[in-house]
Amino acid sequence: MANLQEAPVYEQGIYQLETTDPVVGGPNGISNLPLKQLANRTAYLKQFADEVANARGGKSSLAERLSQYDAYSPEQQTDIVTGILSGHNLAGVLAREIDKFKKIIFAQGTAVLKNKYVIQGFVLTKSDIRALHLSQTGTVGTGISKAYIDGQIISIADDDYHVVVPTNEDNYAKTYYAYLVKQADGSYRVDIAQTVPDTGLTLYILSIPANDAANNLNNVALTDVRAIQSNDGWHINSRPYVYIALPYTMPDANYAVDIEVTSATNIDAVGTLRVYNKATNGFRIEMSGSADNVNLCWTLHYLSYK
Repeated sequence: MANLQEAPVYEQGIYQLETTDPVVGGPNGISNLPLKQLANRTAYLKQFADEVANARGGKSSLAERLSQYDAYSPEQQTDIVTGILSGHNLAGVLAREIDKFKKIIFAQGTAVLKNKYVIQGFVLTKSDIRALHLSQTGTVGTGISKAYIDGQIISIADDDYHVVVPTNEDNYAKTYYAYLVKQADGSYRVDIAQTVPDTGLTLYILSIPANDAANNLNNVALTDVRAIQSNDGWHINSRPYVYIALPYTMPDANYAVDIEVTSATNIDAVGTLRVYNKATNGFRIEMSGSADNVNLCWTLHYLSYK
């Protein structure tokens, strides 16, 4: 990967990428123009920063170098002070420019957009031991639970003692999640862990108190967080989305986001991706298609940089 060519020129302005500009890379590409202009400013300001460093003359600090300051005449002292202040100011400008460049102009990241929901069932209830029943209605019988996951509809029959709940022998409470996920053999079942994998569909939150080593679930709290949606190709309750939290606060929400899909259960079924609810601390990416496990790369361009 080649680096941008820099020239020590203080550009008078930074080009603002317009929403109509095509994404074009390369040494003369429009997408790289603001970055080249900032790189030129940086090279220009670094010359002055180097001059300040040289002014130390091998001393540990400028203060040590200036200890010989009194040997100069008042006129010479004035000239020296003027030069040092100018160098400090330029060094501060350089630091601010670099900080803006790193934090605002060009941000990137990855995300996984899930499209998973319960069609019916997947009700988890406590049993008489440290395990959960799985059923369509809340009572184990002949019911069938269905879910849309990994780009397909899967079904699981009612099952007594479907999944074991771990004990908690530590002196603090723990949070676990019950989630539907594909197994190594290709089947589906509910697992319980403290984190949900990207391929899992969260069903319940389990709050396990400290020192809970009982052989029952009397002290365990279950919170239902199932996303339930009918299996109707003509209507959905809401389109799947992923929220992107920015690692820093933008000056405003006047930024653009480019999105690239790197993989999905069916990349042809991703449909349209839309960026919305832009705020200074994050934004959402919405999908119109039926794909699942959509891995995204996003690139943020701040158009209002001056």
